[in-house]
Amino acid sequence: MKLNKVHITIVIIIVSAGILFVFFWNLKKQNKFYNSELNGIIEQIKSNQKFENSKVCKFVGDDNFNYTFWIYAPEKNDMKIGDSIYKRKNSDVYDVYRQDRSGNYNFYKNLKNKP
Repeated sequence: MKLNKVHITIVIIIVSAGILFVFFWNLKKQNKFYNSELNGIIEQIKSNQKFENSKVCKFVGDDNFNYTFWIYAPEKNDMKIGDSIYKRKNSDVYDVYRQDRSGNYNFYKNLKNKP
C-alpha cells in the first residue's frame, strides 16, 4: 500500500489530536489540584516516580495513595508519617504540622509545590 497525501494528513490529524488530548487532560488535572483543598494526616509516603524530590501520600481514612496531590519535598525530613497536611483552595502551598510530645499539632513548615 502506497501512502498518499490523504493518508499522511489523516495520520498527522490523529497524532495531533492525541497530543492535544494529553495536554488538556494534564491541564485539567493540574487545575483540579490547584482549585482543591486538602486536609489530612499522613499514613504512608511514597516517592513519586514522575518527579524527583516529590512524594505522594496515603492519608488516614483513604484506601490508596492520592496521586492527584503530589508534594514537592526536597528534604528527607520535610514530611513524616503522622504529620498533618493542609492546602488551601487556589494555592500551591502546603502547611505541614507536626505532633509534639503532648500530642498537639504545631506548625512545622510550608512546602511549595514547585521546585
